[in-house]
Amino acid sequence: MGDARPIGIFDSGVGGLTVAREIRRILPGESTIYVGDTARVPYGAKSPEELLVFAQEIIHFLLSKNVKAVVIACGTSSAVTYTKLQEIFPNLPLVDVIRPGVEACVDLCMPGTRAKRTTPPAYPRLGLIATAATIKSGLFSRLITEKCPGVTLHDRACPLFASMVEAGLQPNHPALRFAAETYLSDLRGEIDALVLGCTHYPLLTNILSATLGDVRFIDISEATAWATKKRLGQLGILAGVEPAAPTHEYYVSGPSDVFRTTGSLIVGEELNLSTVMLEAFI
Repeated sequence: MGDARPIGIFDSGVGGLTVAREIRRILPGESTIYVGDTARVPYGAKSPEELLVFAQEIIHFLLSKNVKAVVIACGTSSAVTYTKLQEIFPNLPLVDVIRPGVEACVDLCMPGTRAKRTTPPAYPRLGLIATAATIKSGLFSRLITEKCPGVTLHDRACPLFASMVEAGLQPNHPALRFAAETYLSDLRGEIDALVLGCTHYPLLTNILSATLGDVRFIDISEATAWATKKRLGQLGILAGVEPAAPTHEYYVSGPSDVFRTTGSLIVGEELNLSTVMLEAFI
């Protein structure tokens, strides 16, 4: 018998739904409970202390829903709070998006050389885009540099991207085009692959391609879903074959209109949303 308890997933808004979508694809038998903290989006400009409080509130809520594991589907929260959350919740399996993202970089840039990385990287010039908080933490850049010797890394904060996605701007919107050109035009021809270091960014690949030209994208959302499957398998808590169909619940802490519209496009079905007062769960 498998473990039918749901997987908890959270982000500041709709971006983490790219992770939820990949988890549903890779783990079709698993139920999920997703929290979008729309009352306090975006997370990129928040302090580490605020982010830790937000994450604890969300995790306490998810634990009240009997989740068996929690996926931090947010690059900012992963970079800033993951280590401390492991200390606060020592018995709760946690999966972040940074470390799976780094392993995806290793698989792409240094294929087949995990034991002895002595061959030249397949993609020697790597770009990393993320929120200001993720870039400031330095964690993503440091881990990539350690695990991918020989790779030249260009990291770049793109603070407006997540807010623009949360505002419902379409990928061809002039403001998004202007932001992409402002942030990244100097990297055109300078990178071979680009790490999408925020879970909102897979929604922007068209505008990123238009700005950067022919680059390979490294999607941390898919990498995180595979890491979730691996972790649950190691712990023996995969759902397995269950007689009941999996369920998927979605919660927001604030405004829901744009989340509902954009989220439905990401997941591929209409979202039935509920509102939760997260401050009550601490």
